[in-house]
Amino acid sequence: SHREMSAALLNRQVRINDELSKLEKRFQALAARMSTSGSSRNGRKERKGKQNGGKPGKGNQKNMKPGAKAKAAEESIYFPYPPPEPIPEGFSGVSVDVEKDLMGKDTEIQKRLRELCATIPIPSARFKRAPADYYQWTLEQRRDLLGAPHIDYLCKTMIMRNTRTKATDCSDITDSKYYMIVIQYTAKMNKDKLTKMIRNQRPEKKGRLSKKGVNMRVASADEGVTLSGYGHNAVTPVGMAVNVPMLVSHRILELPYIWLGGGEVDVKLAISIPDLCRIFKPLIADLTN
Repeated sequence: SHREMSAALLNRQVRINDELSKLEKRFQALAARMSTSGSSRNGRKERKGKQNGGKPGKGNQKNMKPGAKAKAAEESIYFPYPPPEPIPEGFSGVSVDVEKDLMGKDTEIQKRLRELCATIPIPSARFKRAPADYYQWTLEQRRDLLGAPHIDYLCKTMIMRNTRTKATDCSDITDSKYYMIVIQYTAKMNKDKLTKMIRNQRPEKKGRLSKKGVNMRVASADEGVTLSGYGHNAVTPVGMAVNVPMLVSHRILELPYIWLGGGEVDVKLAISIPDLCRIFKPLIADLTN
């Protein structure tokens, strides 16, 4: 009887140990499945993050502050101005050697431009008259005559008209009938970039011009004379008859100054970039190839 009771207790303990062993194996299998599932989910998240290249996804955009999504989607394409140059104390006008700088030929146009440079003022202004065949020269020959460090300093001013605008004047830079474009001779204007430069001044949901609403073409010779007050190929931004908004290539920001037209076909004007920005308040962006 005692022996029978001991045998019964032993068999019961064996069965309990078997059940505990089975439960332990089940828990191990369950833990393994949970671990595998978690790794898979983390892997998918990691792959998704890599595919997004670290950029905010839709889920992250939902948590962005109001207005931040629009700001992130549309960054400014415009470049800031360089710091202004101080006006020299006692500045009273631009000094010109008529014989050396103007080849002995001073005109009423040049005298008027010098007066404007004194009153505006434009301390950095310099004038240089070139031979009649100047435009038949290479850019390197023109550079040497003007004493410029590089041909990139040579720029041209073009007056262009938006043939599709409803504007009748130049009072609104965001939608002007005409624009004055300043680019280097070494660069080629990109029509798409120019269109974007004009359109992006207005927010997308606040009256932005449509792509079809901007079609820029070089103004006719007569239009150029009327707007500038100067003859053909003699346009200079100083003393324009009409205040035409100026659009400038961002590449000039790499230079201390540039050479432009000087009011006569054979006269060139040098002006510093800080002075150009201070006086004419141009819009600066990438508008060339």
